[in-house]
Amino acid sequence: MSVHEEKEFLNLPFRQKLEFLYGLSARRKRDLILSAPEAPRLVQSFSPETLFYTLKEIGLADAGDLLEMALPEQIKGLIDLDCWHKDRPNLGRIQEWLEALSEAGRSRMAEALIGLDFELVTLLFRRYLKVHRLEEAQQSLDVPVDLIVQFDDYYAVEFVGHDAGSALIQELLEEIFERDYEYFGNLMEEIYWGVEAELEEHAYQFRHARLSDRGFPDFFEAQNVFAYLSPRQFEQIKSAHVKCSREGVLTENLELLDYALAAPEQDNSLFNTALSAGFSAAGQHQLRSESALVANQVLAARAVDFGDLEAVQKAIRLAHDYLNVALEHLAGGDLRTAVEYLRDTHQKLLFRLGVSLTIDLRSRAERLLGSLGLSSKEGRDVSYLDSPYREALSGFLHRLPEFYGGLDEKGAITWRAFRRMRDLHIGYRVLDQIEAMPALLRAVTELDVASAGFRVQVAGREIRLSQILSTALVRHGMGEKAQARAFNATELVRARAVMVANGQGPGRLKGTFREQIDALLRARLAPQALQRSADFVTSCLSLLEEEFGRLNPKDGIDPQCIRSLLIRHA
Repeated sequence: MSVHEEKEFLNLPFRQKLEFLYGLSARRKRDLILSAPEAPRLVQSFSPETLFYTLKEIGLADAGDLLEMALPEQIKGLIDLDCWHKDRPNLGRIQEWLEALSEAGRSRMAEALIGLDFELVTLLFRRYLKVHRLEEAQQSLDVPVDLIVQFDDYYAVEFVGHDAGSALIQELLEEIFERDYEYFGNLMEEIYWGVEAELEEHAYQFRHARLSDRGFPDFFEAQNVFAYLSPRQFEQIKSAHVKCSREGVLTENLELLDYALAAPEQDNSLFNTALSAGFSAAGQHQLRSESALVANQVLAARAVDFGDLEAVQKAIRLAHDYLNVALEHLAGGDLRTAVEYLRDTHQKLLFRLGVSLTIDLRSRAERLLGSLGLSSKEGRDVSYLDSPYREALSGFLHRLPEFYGGLDEKGAITWRAFRRMRDLHIGYRVLDQIEAMPALLRAVTELDVASAGFRVQVAGREIRLSQILSTALVRHGMGEKAQARAFNATELVRARAVMVANGQGPGRLKGTFREQIDALLRARLAPQALQRSADFVTSCLSLLEEEFGRLNPKDGIDPQCIRSLLIRHA
């Protein structure tokens, strides 16, 4: 943190200090807060979610100075977010939060603990102790004296759990006894009489109610955020919803665009640009709050552990990506139109539209599989397709369709969410090319790649469609019938001589060879099929040129080095 930044922050009014902290990294945020005289008030102004992710990013071991300023209600919110797995409490994580408060003293820990749901506190203490009601004891307790603590004439506490948290629990119990005897007595009775399943159920219901109030629906309710709606009927669906009212949050002059208003750590997406350029600060805050509610539904629907920051960030990114896809689809890239849709359209509807556009792509991919004689279940990985077609098709068929990064220039070789309409356009183009392959192979080689017989032939063998087509094209160039008859070692030198023109540097495919191929394809394919097959044919020829162009025929050609053709190994 620079001195200039700190000075700028300290000179701001309180409300502007809060806005200044928005979007900063957690550690920069902490340093600025601790430099301010009103640090507790700043921390106590945070929503539980903001405080939670700030503390998680810093790490609980280093976050005690902020945590000790939090209100009990905020700490209850932190526990709601981090200390549950579906409908079961994670008591170990509750202890971790209490330990993070330990530097503030046991009084502060006890205050935070008493602020939690009574049922949750009972469950935590039951891990470590058993309560004996002395008035019911018929004889002296047959328990080692060092395991018994008697606080009054009514209860004796036997410590039954022994681990790193035992000392913390004993400290808290002593503090509760000294601070609030009525609470202590009720806790002893609940530990003695309480039924664990009922305690868990009541604690879960209290938590669920609070999270619902903050925009976190339960798992089943949240699923409708991914519900399909027809993109063609979107305007009709939208008109059936109550129109958003954001008239007062538009900027006065949309013509004076300031793209620098977009936060630098965010993508320069249409969604972010429209938000920054088209709305006032109050409008941006309102819209980002609505985006957060959509992200909350995504988190709940995917049962994300709120403490898993990587998974949370992925879900938040997913919400943004689908919103952006929908906005690009509706606005066609026009900023003014995008602003209008943001102004009067519920973001959950936009999110569902983005999801639905990718589901339409998945439906198209499933129909394509049917034309190849495969079902969507058995066709997730079509082994005879070349990369990146194979990986791309697999991603399109995911339950929530994904884009294969290898389709992008210098893209990561993994799957990700669709981020822009460009991704969808690429996806449809890939499907067009795959759809054209059976007709291309049938016209050139007379093979029916959609038949069961073909699948039996290639099963368990590393054979790709590009190898089949390239083999047939090279056979044709050698004056033979265009068929997928594998080459032996002695034929490879002749095949290279037919294909490659020698010269300085890597060899290039001969113009005469390319002309032969063009003539064959024009003779056997209709113009539309020829156009749809062009990219795949070009990629096959490029592989031949790359592989054979770098070989020196004088040294002989090792069949083991050839991947572009079908090879018959002795």
